Amino acid sequence: MILINDAMQNNLIFKKATLDDKDTIFSWLDEPHVIEFWDNSQAHRDDILNFMMGRQQPSPYFDGIFDYWLGYINEEAFCFLLTSPVTATQDIPQLYKQHLPADGNAYGIDFCIGNTSCLGKGLAASTLQAFMQYFVAKVDTNTCRFFIDPDAHNPRAIHVYAQAGFEKVGEFIMPGGVFAGEKSVLMAYDIS
Repeated sequence: MILINDAMQNNLIFKKATLDDKDTIFSWLDEPHVIEFWDNSQAHRDDILNFMMGRQQPSPYFDGIFDYWLGYINEEAFCFLLTSPVTATQDIPQLYKQHLPADGNAYGIDFCIGNTSCLGKGLAASTLQAFMQYFVAKVDTNTCRFFIDPDAHNPRAIHVYAQAGFEKVGEFIMPGGVFAGEKSVLMAYDIS
């Protein structure tokens, strides 16, 4: 387990995305470093908006399973996260099913630093650690595993996720969505 610098952790805040965050998130989705590895489709943007408006309508985008989060450091938005439950009843790759916990809940995470002034500052691994701690403490205390599935051609993300404590469990071909047919690395993090 990585110990997070207390000063940094005290300056980190996570909150669910709201309509007030729309322009920030959508501008981040347009950044070249995000476009390369994130879904920038209108369907995804529509799902983000649906979430921000309280999911009053069913969502065709992955059946509306995602929750959207922003991370703030020193009161400045700098990162974007998605979480979604991962269960054996979902239509997910077999590799996920092989690594689901016997007891407790599992969640998938997607993560990016959108604020370009925060890139290259060494914030990613410790932010992921802090977010997982926050999630277990404040969202679902029965969480025992997190998954993250970076593109196999994104060694920087794979390295950062390993620094955050994720372990590679295998590779798979993305079955659907905008990255269908692309090779991804499945990494898991167990809550101890």
